[in-house]
Amino acid sequence: MKIALINADFPPSRGSGQTVYAEKIARGLAKNHHVTVITSHVPGSANEEWIDNARVIRLQIPNWDSSKWLLFGRYAAQFLHRHRADFNFDIIHFLDAHVGYAFNDAFIGTLHQSFRQRLNSNKGFPYSSSIINLVQRYPYYLFSRYLERKALKKATAFISVSKAIRKEFINHYEVEPFGIRCIHNGIDTDLFQPTTFNYLTKKFKLENVKIILYIGFSTPRKGLETLAHAVSQLKERNIKLIIVGKWEKGYRKKFYSCLGDSRDKIIEAGYVPDIEIPAYYSLADVFVLPSLLEGFGFPLVESMACETPVISTNVGAIPEIVDRYGIIIPPHNSSLLAEKIDFLISNDQIRYYLGRRSRTWVLNNFSENIMIDKTISYYQELIDDKKLI
Repeated sequence: MKIALINADFPPSRGSGQTVYAEKIARGLAKNHHVTVITSHVPGSANEEWIDNARVIRLQIPNWDSSKWLLFGRYAAQFLHRHRADFNFDIIHFLDAHVGYAFNDAFIGTLHQSFRQRLNSNKGFPYSSSIINLVQRYPYYLFSRYLERKALKKATAFISVSKAIRKEFINHYEVEPFGIRCIHNGIDTDLFQPTTFNYLTKKFKLENVKIILYIGFSTPRKGLETLAHAVSQLKERNIKLIIVGKWEKGYRKKFYSCLGDSRDKIIEAGYVPDIEIPAYYSLADVFVLPSLLEGFGFPLVESMACETPVISTNVGAIPEIVDRYGIIIPPHNSSLLAEKIDFLISNDQIRYYLGRRSRTWVLNNFSENIMIDKTISYYQELIDDKKLI
């Protein structure tokens, strides 16, 4: 098949789990199919290059970071309309369905989170790092919901990264159930597996210390202030919280303001190359994601694959992804989060039990190979039914 994958970000730029999804699906499909990735330009990268057997075309988009996908959607549609005959694609797949709002031919769109969810994820309000940030988000979200509905009307078919997201778009956007195929995201289970030798213990001086881990792009959606409050309430004082990843502007300050006198418990590792991430999961006694909204949650699956038990929240797709192989609590509840962290880090047998069972769960449900096979099968089904003509 000749496949076009359209996404606003693509490595080396990686702003969210959605970009991780784009990277994985491009690499997997390119093993046996002709894949062209259409994305935005990254400083220092060529306008056209090959990455993991996929042809990557980078469009020059004006620098408007707060709503990059809005402009990218327009530029990507113009490029496709201008060059579709040249490429003769069998499949045009917008890896975020919202971005397809300006495209006028048949396409598949992937559903992650709805703007309705983002507008109401924080006790009925958008997640934000400050009052000013909250005020700034409202018009953006409201305008984006208009384009979201426009894109949903144009798409021929959808892939949903979780059953919870599929249900969201059926119930609140009146998307026909038969038009959405749930295909869970997948990870490289050969990369994400337990690591016995861990150099990080010496690097961070962590001998005989209990480790809590958070990995991800730290934004208000991740609910890290709840984790900050929980750290200050832990009965176990011989602990460190390691934070891996970048921060959204302004949010780091809010996180540290919630720590009180527990600032010395924090280790910021910053950006960590993919190849080193399994060592962090394997080092940790427990992985915590106190999120306000997740359409899938890559770090949860990665942690479980490394046999590190997880604690997360009962929002979005998280209960579906974690199932009974971790601990799920309501968001915003720092005292309960502290209680569950104390429980896990003091119970070696339970951690071991959850870890072993959770890796099996991931192998059977969330591998890259499963994701790619199901995606190709869905493409072929749509082609055979002539739904993409």
